[in-house]
Amino acid sequence: MKVSIGKRVFDICNFLIMVCLCSTIVLPFIHIFAVSVSDSTYITNMQVGLFPKGFYLKAYEELVVNRVFVRTFVNTVIITIVFSFLSVLICVMASYAFSRKFYGKKTINYFFILTMYFNGGLIPTYLIVSRYLSMYNTYAALIIPGLVSVFYIIVMRTQIEQIPVSLTEAAIIDGANQFQVLFKVIIPTVKPTIAAISMFLILGKWNSWFDVLIYIRDKNKWTLQYYLREIVFMHELAVESDALVKVDQTIVTAQNYKMAAIILVALPVIALYPFVQKYFVKGMLAGSIKG
Repeated sequence: MKVSIGKRVFDICNFLIMVCLCSTIVLPFIHIFAVSVSDSTYITNMQVGLFPKGFYLKAYEELVVNRVFVRTFVNTVIITIVFSFLSVLICVMASYAFSRKFYGKKTINYFFILTMYFNGGLIPTYLIVSRYLSMYNTYAALIIPGLVSVFYIIVMRTQIEQIPVSLTEAAIIDGANQFQVLFKVIIPTVKPTIAAISMFLILGKWNSWFDVLIYIRDKNKWTLQYYLREIVFMHELAVESDALVKVDQTIVTAQNYKMAAIILVALPVIALYPFVQKYFVKGMLAGSIKG
């Protein structure tokens, strides 16, 4: 089939735009890596571009053995896993409930949707979490407040409503209860959507730091992103007594350390994405085509 000139022009322009957009993401990341492994002399003289000058892994060595970095990494992994699991579980169960008919469904649905557009604000939320729920300076303050996402519940409900009712009715006739229908029929059917939502939740929780800023004072409960924030906002590397870092600055500069920390913080999520990509794409397309 002959391709029209307009279609070719569109494809070329679309390709160039995508290359430019990708470059704004990839090139800074390459520069960050180059700085993280370059010689301190070249970094001080601002001579490092996209390629490393010298090759030193001392900053990475200092990070992976630093007790604060290891502790914040473990904290972040545990908090992210627990938060994502509970949030997805609540999302699926609420979505399944809203996909069925029950008394007062419309009223409760309006109540849920209202929370998408209005909230009490930062100060009332802080008072509720810290004073009335007594979760200040606890891991619960980093997990419980954001567990329910009405937007994801609506997305999941839309997907569940597309499952033929006859499928769930057949399971019930065979003796399955509602929990068995949910976990053995519904969840396997909407697995791509669950994977896509899980990816968004993991990214959001992995990159969060503001909740640590307002709710956590114990440095043993810091998360990785908040620790990275402390490093990036330092003008110079602090000593170990400040619970940050202690390195030989004749070999590793502050820039070395900061860039290495950024790479290590981003690496787990980058490594995870290829394994969930196929589910992620299916989840994004779920519900767009019926048939």
